[in-house]
Amino acid sequence: MSSSKDFAISSSFNFLNSIGKIKKLISLVSVTVLLIAMTPLSGFAQTEKAEKEVAETTDIWLNTVTSGSEEVVDEVVSLYAEDGVLWGTVSEQVRDTPAEIRDYFEYFAKLPQLSVSSYKGCVRMYDENLAINTGYYTFTYSKNGQTKEVPARYSFVYQKNGNNKWEIIEHHSSALPEAPEALQTVAPEQDSCENGLLVER
Repeated sequence: MSSSKDFAISSSFNFLNSIGKIKKLISLVSVTVLLIAMTPLSGFAQTEKAEKEVAETTDIWLNTVTSGSEEVVDEVVSLYAEDGVLWGTVSEQVRDTPAEIRDYFEYFAKLPQLSVSSYKGCVRMYDENLAINTGYYTFTYSKNGQTKEVPARYSFVYQKNGNNKWEIIEHHSSALPEAPEALQTVAPEQDSCENGLLVER
């Protein structure tokens, strides 16, 4: 009789022990699955955050270059990396030193009543420290009492520096050309921002 009781107690203990192990295994699997599921979401959230930071940096450039402030040239030049490269909208030459970039904005940023009337771009991340914003913007300024309009396309290449700040390492801007009649126009729905953040105003 005692032997039967011992066997029953032992069996019960083994059964409970097995249940405990199964629960631990289920918990471990659940945590692992949760971590795996969260990793892409975390990466997506980081990408989305970086895209917004880059979009904000472009907004800062747009607002700064058209600010008309006394310090406008210094303020715009400070947005470029020390080794940044600029091919400006009205420049025939590429400018790849801070002094040359400064010289460009001594002219461009001081155009009378300079403003941006429209802006549409697409921010894409290429790694956590490198991003490109490409798109269109239209500048307006005053000349001889008349408003001049310059539709242009641009590419900003941004890199995060050692101070965790996005800065411009490459900037190309040029007036929109007149397309030849033989060139097929891209449908509006194809002119979209896939795998990136659409920005416009």
